[in-house]
Amino acid sequence: MNLKFNFSEKKFIITGATSGIGQKISLALAGAGAELLAIGRRAERLKELKDKFPDKISIAAIDVNNFADLKNAIEDYATLKKVNGTVHAAGVNKFTPLRAFNWNDADSIIKTSAYAGIELIKLASSKKVGEVGSSHVLLASVAGIKGEVGFTAYSAAKSAVIGAMRSMALELAVKDMRVNAITPGWLPTEMTDSIEARYPGKIDTIKLQHPLGIGSVEDVANLVMFLLSDEARWITGSNIVIDGGYSIR
Repeated sequence: MNLKFNFSEKKFIITGATSGIGQKISLALAGAGAELLAIGRRAERLKELKDKFPDKISIAAIDVNNFADLKNAIEDYATLKKVNGTVHAAGVNKFTPLRAFNWNDADSIIKTSAYAGIELIKLASSKKVGEVGSSHVLLASVAGIKGEVGFTAYSAAKSAVIGAMRSMALELAVKDMRVNAITPGWLPTEMTDSIEARYPGKIDTIKLQHPLGIGSVEDVANLVMFLLSDEARWITGSNIVIDGGYSIR
């Protein structure tokens, strides 16, 4: 069954929109009538995305860790109409075993997943930018609730996302704004493909640990669409796991 949503007259901001879950969510929202600002680092990929829905998708080729650029892009986008929500799908992952732990890599991973997500919601929930009743979704990972050998920095970053989400949900409830996190299991994306190419044995092991098998970015996009919609108006501060049973093993 395909979930159907109508986001006409709604306006959203999506980070990590050039690939994987962020790209799929962007296309799904635009297809459901929403306007959106797609943020990513790869300008050519953003242009390709905009070409699919030129009247619905605006783009900003920036690094989410550059908070000045992020602020300018968001405030410019909200000049004519406030936004109804955000999705923080930007993220990076690298193998960070203790024996060769790289603090520069760890810093980049945590900044992109956690700090940039906090900054995004801080900006989008401001009186100048955010509409009352807006919904904000952060992409976490099962790594944040169930550790994986060699992925210490990524696990720490995604745990931080979940914790920050709960505090922000409490703080923004007085504005009738919702904040939730989604925790996917292993999905075939460019990021996971790059890890699979470098550590093939590790990925095969992870895949076998999902009782319902490997899911798809469409599965996650459907859940995001629900949380952004008015149908989820009584859900906030929740971390919703969508992992084919991986985390209950």
